[in-house]
Amino acid sequence: MKLLVATDGSEPAMKAVKKGLEMAEKEGAQVTVISVAYYAKSDFDEMPPGIQERLESQATDALKKAKALFDEKGIKVDLVLEAGVVPANNIIRRANEGKFDWIIMGSTGISGIERVLMGSTASKVVANAPCSVSIIR
Repeated sequence: MKLLVATDGSEPAMKAVKKGLEMAEKEGAQVTVISVAYYAKSDFDEMPPGIQERLESQATDALKKAKALFDEKGIKVDLVLEAGVVPANNIIRRANEGKFDWIIMGSTGISGIERVLMGSTASKVVANAPCSVSIIR
């Protein structure tokens, strides 16, 4: 079974990572963890300097946190860092291209400007995913 686990480093997202790890341990699932840095450069030229770098750093940190959990158990995990205006689109595209069997993600992620601009990433993924989706609370 191929699992795609989406994380932004938030508490619900890290619960999803732990669920992916559990499935890798118990069922031998092949896990890929994806984090999507919100891409703001061309759309929000008037945002404070350094905001894009901060968003990319958050996504990278989320992947590092996820990898650390897998490393503790000695389980292989693939990591994917992407950037996009609508992270749900990146997750759905990756699930299609990688022929994943399941997507696991948290019910809510980082709040603030991302939530206002994008709406619910989880609901968009559930509505458009090419495979089963589990939303972890």
